[in-house]
Amino acid sequence: MKKTKILFAIWAIVVLIIIILLTVLGFVLESRYEKYKNFEEQVLMSANDYAHSELLLEEKETVVSIEELVELEYLDSLEVDGDVCSGYVIITNDGNFQYDAYIKCGEYKTRGFRENK
Repeated sequence: MKKTKILFAIWAIVVLIIIILLTVLGFVLESRYEKYKNFEEQVLMSANDYAHSELLLEEKETVVSIEELVELEYLDSLEVDGDVCSGYVIITNDGNFQYDAYIKCGEYKTRGFRENK
């Protein structure tokens, strides 16, 4: 009976340590990619400005590269902490504009990113 309690306590401690380690790892990875997520937000805001100033009212779907957004001065730079980024925004107009940004910067890549867009 005493061995069972000790074994249970050891397993509880091991499980608790695993949970703590996974939580810390999650926070570390999230903070590591925070700068890229902020850049994605900047790209989305730039695409919004682009869509409204270029009057994309008639087109159902438009793909705009982030290089084009920089060239037209809607976005300041393609760099995030020394990583040169590539990417694009898909602007969909079905009565309401919808923006989906896809970027690739160093090791970070937005889920769904395609090289050939």
